[in-house]
Amino acid sequence: STSNRRATDHQREIGVDAGMIRQVLAISLKELNILWHDREALALLFVMPVFFILLMSLALEGVFETGTRARPLEIMVVNEDRGDEAQTTINTLDKVEGIVMVHTLAGKPLTRERAKEQIARGAFGLALLFQEEFSNHIKAGHTGAGEGKAGIALIVDPTLNVHLLSSLKGTIQGILERQALVERLPGLIVKRANADGKDNPLETTMAMDTMQSRIKDVVSHLRSEILDQPAVAFSIITLREGTSVKRPTATEQNVPGYTIFGVFFIVLTLSSSFIQEKNDGTFQRILTAPLSKSALLMGKLLPYYLVNLIQIALMFAVGVFIFDLYLGSIPALLLVSLAVAAAANGLGLLVAAIGKTEAQVNSLAVLLAIILSALGGMMVPVFVMPDFM
Repeated sequence: STSNRRATDHQREIGVDAGMIRQVLAISLKELNILWHDREALALLFVMPVFFILLMSLALEGVFETGTRARPLEIMVVNEDRGDEAQTTINTLDKVEGIVMVHTLAGKPLTRERAKEQIARGAFGLALLFQEEFSNHIKAGHTGAGEGKAGIALIVDPTLNVHLLSSLKGTIQGILERQALVERLPGLIVKRANADGKDNPLETTMAMDTMQSRIKDVVSHLRSEILDQPAVAFSIITLREGTSVKRPTATEQNVPGYTIFGVFFIVLTLSSSFIQEKNDGTFQRILTAPLSKSALLMGKLLPYYLVNLIQIALMFAVGVFIFDLYLGSIPALLLVSLAVAAAANGLGLLVAAIGKTEAQVNSLAVLLAIILSALGGMMVPVFVMPDFM
């Protein structure tokens, strides 16, 4: 009897498990059927990440690939020195992977003024300027840095990536140090040998340890003259304010950007409200009331509009009081804020009119909020994006 009871209990457990499996399958099929009938919402679930991947990949292409073989950095060359050492440096840089040296424009050699004009127009990001007497100072030594001093300079756009500029400057300095080493080493050895010869006329009978001591002495002087200081004066010349757009700080980029991102998420709340009222039948009853469509829309939108304005005020207050954000023109900021809130509410109305179900409205609202904010420069600053974007 005990074995029979165990067998019965086991059969009941199998029956419960089978029943639960049938229930799970039935519910799953029902949900799949709902998803399948709302094909627009289902498609948006796949379209949104695809669009986002394409958008962000295109926007960040320049950040990750600039300075590589596939996307070389173009550098204008202005040679005011015309000496052998300047030309040697240019020839060496021509062989560096990820760099393209632009020597002429329209068949004419570049000048300092023309290079600055090209950078101000945004055609190029920087120019390498070989100043007068550059070659002589590579051979003999350098003067103090500065735009008017003999040496080399980079004329740069203020918006140029700082890390890219630092890497380029390091590459150029390494080439200059190597050239200075090759040029000055023979003369330095002769100079030290002559100085030692006066103190010790028995040059031919010099002991090995004395030779090693003199080599160390030459190396020490070589280090002090070349390796412990720049081989030649190297300066950075930034275009004056007004000739090029200034790059915003992290706060100036993020506070307005994420504020607009938050403002446009009202699209989801507003459009969902319309769909909910339609499903409940409330919206149909409101339409039968003795009021105009303008009054209806204004009454519906005014709360969301006020919420948007409070969002903007709060976000900018955080920027001002925590990050010391400079606001600029307050009247202009107010006008832009009113317009942005109106645009967000208008987009919410558009989504509510297009969407037929709550799933469609939710997916479309999120898609528009994320894709349009990314296109507008919230996630990736506009100056980082390729020109066509």
